[in-house]
Amino acid sequence: MMAMSPWDFDQSPIGWRRFEATKEYLEAANLIRDYIAINKEKFLYPPKTGRVIDIEILYFHIGQLLASEGLDYYKEAIKSFKQSFRKNEECWDAYVGATIGFLENDTRKIEKSIEIIDKSKDEHKDAGNIGIMKNFRKALMINMRNYKEVYSWPQSI
Repeated sequence: MMAMSPWDFDQSPIGWRRFEATKEYLEAANLIRDYIAINKEKFLYPPKTGRVIDIEILYFHIGQLLASEGLDYYKEAIKSFKQSFRKNEECWDAYVGATIGFLENDTRKIEKSIEIIDKSKDEHKDAGNIGIMKNFRKALMINMRNYKEVYSWPQSI
């Protein structure tokens, strides 16, 4: 698996996702960490053609996996989510910020992120996961803190 391209490692069912499918979240998170450590060069010098996965996406997935493991892992998940911010991608960064806000039980962070998406002129702002962000806000309003459950709620925009 460590020899796979970043795209295949992330997107293929024989990459890290096979551990997510069996709810082995910590194993998957550790596997991604190992992959990043071994394959840093692949991210520094991505191929000029073909499919590319940014390292920030893998850090985001680590955060999701840790958050899915439960409240005891939120602090560690937040550290990974903070590594997934992307320069000059306001909608993505708003989504990451809202996710961190949910884990920190901070409705104001979520509200600010929703506002950023609402005001954005980005033609791809629908990719900002506004429905998930609104679910995070709704969950905190009813004191629901289970990331995995809230993330799976149907999205309404």
